[in-house]
Amino acid sequence: MIVVKAGEAESKVMQSIGLESLENTLLAKVQTIQKRIGEEENPEELQKLNTVLCGLLENLDKIRKSRKT
Repeated sequence: MIVVKAGEAESKVMQSIGLESLENTLLAKVQTIQKRIGEEENPEELQKLNTVLCGLLENLDKIRKSRKT
């Protein structure tokens, strides 16, 4: 038998919803950056966009890992 404190299950659900929302936001940003990379010609701007994309993907990976635990 598992005992769950009042509000504990609700907290986990809210956290899951928050992570899902954040994941969706990051995915939208990844798509936006991906489109801009495809259109960009300036190497300096491409470097900046690549840095942003890497950060977004790292955070997306962290969220997905935390949702599995």
